[in-house]
Amino acid sequence: MTRDIWILASLRKGSLEAETYGLVAEARRLMTLGGEGIISALVLGPFPKEELRNLGALGVDRILVVEDESTLHVPLEGYVRTLRRLAQEEKPAYILMAHNALAGDLGPRLAAGLESPFISRAVDLWIGPQGQAVGIRPIANGHLFEEVRFLGEGPCLVSFLPSVLTPAEKGLETEPELVIVSGDKGEDPLGLRVVEVIEAEPESADLEEAEIIVCGGRGVGKGLAFEIIQTLARVLGASVAGTRPVIDWQILPLERQIGQTGKTVSPGLMIVCGLSGANEFTAGMEKSLRVIAINTDPRARIFRFADLGVVGDVHQILPRLIERIEKEKHGV
Repeated sequence: MTRDIWILASLRKGSLEAETYGLVAEARRLMTLGGEGIISALVLGPFPKEELRNLGALGVDRILVVEDESTLHVPLEGYVRTLRRLAQEEKPAYILMAHNALAGDLGPRLAAGLESPFISRAVDLWIGPQGQAVGIRPIANGHLFEEVRFLGEGPCLVSFLPSVLTPAEKGLETEPELVIVSGDKGEDPLGLRVVEVIEAEPESADLEEAEIIVCGGRGVGKGLAFEIIQTLARVLGASVAGTRPVIDWQILPLERQIGQTGKTVSPGLMIVCGLSGANEFTAGMEKSLRVIAINTDPRARIFRFADLGVVGDVHQILPRLIERIEKEKHGV
């Protein structure tokens, strides 16, 4: 039985993100569970050619690149139409993606167009005794997990939480086939079009794309007390995030939450202030490259994840840090 698997590549500033390589590992694992097929990577937009051999070494057989200019100026529906057409022609068994802003928008639309199920925020996926896909995903704010079984005929669409994706090991010498796919032309059925792309201010940029994140927790405080986090973020050109209590206090919107029930991030630098480091939070930030933690409790769990730990009051430490950064920026 043929079980072709597609993975949706994640791009950031023209480079593939680590979660793409994690999806390759999931695809290879599914291939070992039965059937024969090939692994194809879907790239929406220009493909970084230097990644060709890297994907081949990980086990990708083919790369489908949709970079027709017409699709770039139509809201996501242009890509959805193209992928729906391709999926109807080639009939892959699975379409895998990382759970991020793109998957949250594209996944349900593509699933509806294909009349297929969409298992979102999965932490595991395997093949059941009858050959059906079985997924596990968290519910009830991560306190429970539910088992979801796929009983349909079309491709099974699955988005994985990035925190569970581990990159595949290289070991193959093959070079994948590169296929340029022509995007579907035509107007958006709702009459939508992209007029201009405006870069967000750093503090409001998507957390999943931010290079620097400043995150505040319960210990920072409510109201005006939390402004110190916003100030540090502006000085650093960083994005602002919070833990569940901060979101519940309505200091920040839900899309600013990091954790098992929020966003999973992997910035180059993350500064976490006034939070203890509960499992629910650390599940969303443990892939950060560098972590600085500030907490009054020297035994706080967050220090286990920190490259630099500072024991002290956020409201005493951050004003000094901000002042020092400002001086450095102005050469004082």
